[in-house]
Amino acid sequence: MSREEHIAENEAFCRDLNERKAEWLDGGLQAAGFRCECWQIECGVRIPLSGREWQEVRSRPERFAVAPGHTAIDIEPRVEEVVKEYQHFWIVEKRGVAGDVAEERE
Repeated sequence: MSREEHIAENEAFCRDLNERKAEWLDGGLQAAGFRCECWQIECGVRIPLSGREWQEVRSRPERFAVAPGHTAIDIEPRVEEVVKEYQHFWIVEKRGVAGDVAEERE
């Protein structure tokens, strides 16, 4: 598995966990503490997201919610780009092989 694939797999794993939390929002909860979907599998940062924010992230399969600064850009610049910055979280979008993996894991 390439480094890009490994990074994307880690992020897709976190996204799978967050999909379960998103169900709480469907049940009427105003916000939930989502796990940072960064490339670092050991990351334990929680990000409070509203239903609207979660839907924005999930609008495309190659997008992920990460804590500010939690990008793989420094170690593998081709993997992702920051497409939107909020004060409490950023949205990153996978590119290339990593984007393909994210779409496959959707």
